[in-house]
Amino acid sequence: MYRILRDLTRQPAAKNVSSTEKWISIGGGLLLIGKGLARPGPMRLINLALGAAAVYRGARGYSPTKQRLRRVRAQRVTPAPPRT
Repeated sequence: MYRILRDLTRQPAAKNVSSTEKWISIGGGLLLIGKGLARPGPMRLINLALGAAAVYRGARGYSPTKQRLRRVRAQRVTPAPPRT
């Protein structure tokens, strides 16, 4: 449990979310949290979880999903080495 908390609070190596994207993420996350608090049922938990994740992403300024997508796109663009 301590390791998970340490990893969540540690500063990321590089910020990959722009300031505009950060504010949109925080705002959207807060809207989802508000919607989750107002709605009963299973969608409540989904809205709360997605909202919390969006606020966390915006506050931290780093998105591992975005980083992974950049790596995948870079691998697609890089041509394969020539065969000999």
